[in-house]
Amino acid sequence: MPRTSPFILRQATEADFDDILTLQSLNTPDHLDASARQQGYIVSRMDHRQLDVINRQLGILVAVHDGELAGFVCLMPPDTRPRPAVVDVMLEAANGQTLGQDHLSELRTFLYGPVCIAAAFRGRGLLKLLYNAVKTHLRGAYDAGLAFIADDNPRSLAAHVQGLGMHDIVRFRCADKMYHLVAFRI
Repeated sequence: MPRTSPFILRQATEADFDDILTLQSLNTPDHLDASARQQGYIVSRMDHRQLDVINRQLGILVAVHDGELAGFVCLMPPDTRPRPAVVDVMLEAANGQTLGQDHLSELRTFLYGPVCIAAAFRGRGLLKLLYNAVKTHLRGAYDAGLAFIADDNPRSLAAHVQGLGMHDIVRFRCADKMYHLVAFRI
């Protein structure tokens, strides 16, 4: 079968964790100047133990190009612990919200994210490849994915809502910061 993409998409292994943590670190706001932050950023600060828990549950999908980690996306059940306070607030904000005709509370949902694409691989369709891999990976087990995106991260919001077709469900506040709850069907 011919390869249609230069990327290999697969579930992460423990051998990928150091590269995932490095990519995560390079893309948090405190490691980016104002110009680079406009390209998008992630707020997560996971460690080896958390990656192991996530990967043993629903998984971490990685994209590899010529042996180099090009990107990753984490997938978790909504009851995953420990988790950041923003996830608790997001899940509270989801109460009473709908995705199309269905109440989110009636759907089998999972948590999507963080997702991160290495700077060298942006603009090459990798986010869409990872998104489609998520849908394939969880089809039949879940109905919808939920994610939060910081209000001051418009590039990520546009990539997910306009680029991937996710639904911007509701804005919510956690501590002193505003976020968007976005959702999508499998």
